[in-house]
Parts: sequence; structure tokens; C-alpha cells
Amino acid sequence: MVFPVTFGWIQMLLLVLGIAAIGLLVTAVLEARKVGWRALAGRGAGAAGLVLVAVVILWITTLLQTFLGLTGEVKAAHIEAKPVAGQQHMMNVELTLYGDKDHGDQHQTYQVEGDLWVLQANIVELEPWVNALGFNSGYKVTRLYGQRLDGIATKQNQIFLNGSDADFFQDMKNQSWYTRPFVRSAYGNAVIAAAGSYDVFISRDAIKSRSV
Repeated sequence: MVFPVTFGWIQMLLLVLGIAAIGLLVTAVLEARKVGWRALAGRGAGAAGLVLVAVVILWITTLLQTFLGLTGEVKAAHIEAKPVAGQQHMMNVELTLYGDKDHGDQHQTYQVEGDLWVLQANIVELEPWVNALGFNSGYKVTRLYGQRLDGIATKQNQIFLNGSDADFFQDMKNQSWYTRPFVRSAYGNAVIAAAGSYDVFISRDAIKSRSV
């Protein structure tokens, strides 16, 4: 299971803003302890403005980071799917699974029965506040198989990717997933598409594809 972390210049800027806002609040509180809140308020708009600016910066920073966490995506795979010449309901699927700092990319070609390809992944959806810290939902691409447009079931077994996902679903069956306070839900999710060239992404709560 991969839990990508997004921490670029935007997150760095938001972190700096958040620290500055907290610094302003601490300064205001320390000043109030010295002279008293009434005396501080009596000094005019300066003290009130200090607190107001700090609160506004914290509010904007939280909103921006939450938005980035909820809308972020990770490019997980690339697919090139082509019908097999002279064979009905068969496709050659060239699949690239992108790795991370601990795992290299995987590139393999499979022959899949069907007119549509299906890529399935295990998804561990994190709580929005965890996404706001820069952590993306966890995922593991686990299965590749095909479907026929006419609805007839294929005879080919599903292809396991990255090993079996039996442990993941056994944990779900045993209700051993701890959904609080970090994990919101855990489940299997799949994307289905016709032959063509696609990039596959993992969002906060789903696997999805875009034609290239």
C-alpha cells in the first residue's frame, strides 16, 4: 500500500503563513498578559488588527490546504490497450505501473479477454483533515481483467498485480480496519475503459482514467 505525500512549494508557503499567523497570535497573547486585555484593547486598532490578521491568515491557510488535499491526484499507471487482430473480444494491454522512492516502475504486456479493460485498486480513504496535511489516500493497484460489450462473462481469470489482495479484503471481512481518527474508509475500486491510450490516476477516494 502506497501513501503518497504532497509537499511542494505551495505547502511550504502555506506552512510559513500558518507559522506566521500562530506567531502573531502568540505575540498578541503575550502582550495582553503584560498589560491586560483591556489595556491592550485601549491602545487602539493595532492590537485588534494583529489578532484579526492572524485569524484570517489561519483561516485562509486551512481552506487552501484542505482544497489541495481533497483535489490532489497521483498518477499511478499508464495503459495502452489495442484489439488483437483477427480475434474477437481480445485485447493486448500494455501496462505501466509507476513506483515511488521505494519501488521501481513496472512495465508488462498482457492479453486480456474482452472489449473493455478493467483496472482495480485497493483504496484507503483518509479523513479530509489528514489530506489537508499533505497526505494522499493510500492505494495499491491489484487486478487487471476484461469485460465484453455484449455482457457475456469472460472465461479468463483475473490477473493479479503487485501480489494478491486477499489480505486486504480479509481484513475488511474481519472488520479490522481502524477508521478513526485517520482513515475514513477502505474498499476496492475499479476503472473501466475501451481500447486506447490512458493515464490512470488515484484521487482521494477513487481510481480514474483520462484518455491521452
